[in-house]
Amino acid sequence: MTGRSLARAGIAIAVLAGLATHLAGGGIDPIHQMLSDSVMSVPGAVMLGTACAALVMVAGALAAMTRGQRRARLVVPLLGVWAAALVAIVVFPTNPPGTELDNAAVAHRYGAALTAVVPPIVGLLAARTRRLRTVSWLTAGAAGLFGAAHAPAVLFGNDVVPYAGLAERVLFGLILVLLWETARDLSARPAPAALTESRPVPLKVAA
Repeated sequence: MTGRSLARAGIAIAVLAGLATHLAGGGIDPIHQMLSDSVMSVPGAVMLGTACAALVMVAGALAAMTRGQRRARLVVPLLGVWAAALVAIVVFPTNPPGTELDNAAVAHRYGAALTAVVPPIVGLLAARTRRLRTVSWLTAGAAGLFGAAHAPAVLFGNDVVPYAGLAERVLFGLILVLLWETARDLSARPAPAALTESRPVPLKVAA
């Protein structure tokens, strides 16, 4: 399986698992509640963990595709940070709505913030097409707006703003589109010059 196929498979699994959280997440409200609230039920926690594991697989596929390419030294560590943030979301669950914010919930929210911030940066660094640059900037703008509105909840444990759940799901959708386009761009890159450069053929001089 190619890196692009592996990335696409991971994205597809993440989409299915994300949709399943609404069926198995104990009746969470997709308009006003966050995806993380699905961990309040065991099936919802499993589906959220599955989605994060699939995205970690996407990170690994993109890192493998980036190897040897331009700016790989920046992109690969960023993908590592993103994968670690996804793991943190699962290991450190959020606090139940209406309860006091604890250390695990704080770690969860910072991990969630990184999962939204890193992909647009990766997209901009890896972009070679206008399409990926446009999606990256659009996702970065959406992440910035969502982060500004959601910052009091992340930093101080305040209640989330109205329609936060819907906004998060729109942002999540943009991130998935961005990952898809990043895999497409990376798979279309030419091989490094050192590998494609042919040796000069010596000319034969007639006697």
